[in-house]
Amino acid sequence: MKQSDSLELVAAGTLARPGLIGRAVRLVLGALCLYALTDIVQHAAAIATRPLTSLVNLAILIGVAICLFNYVVNIGFGRSWGWRPLLVLLAVLPLAAGAGFLVSGSLDSTVFGVPLVLWLGYFYAHLGISFVVAALLATPGCEMRSIPVALIVKIDDWERRLRHP
Repeated sequence: MKQSDSLELVAAGTLARPGLIGRAVRLVLGALCLYALTDIVQHAAAIATRPLTSLVNLAILIGVAICLFNYVVNIGFGRSWGWRPLLVLLAVLPLAAGAGFLVSGSLDSTVFGVPLVLWLGYFYAHLGISFVVAALLATPGCEMRSIPVALIVKIDDWERRLRHP
């Protein structure tokens, strides 16, 4: 599914339940997201007060969040908003930076930093918890299918071929 496509979830029971490898992949991805979340929470005050200074350290986390944000919102909430969640985000963050500049004379202000921390915190909490739940419950695909289903299904199919050649 491309981010601009309408939301068409696969019918329940269509995908096979993952085996041990598929569940382990989900658990590792969930752990990585939750690790990123703990890092964001630990440094929230620094990020919120000096967001531009923190951007270099957050570049990978921000890049992943931007690439997957529409999937997390659209599929996570079961709504087909297309590109709108990302477009809203890409409008809100620069507006916050601009408002911070007007208030403090610097783009490096809490007016920009707080929305940045809240967005990253939400994203990694939602995605991390979804992966852990998917691993524990052996949910086919991904709990909210925010990672393209094809990747996870390919891992599950490969695992089935290993068990039943």
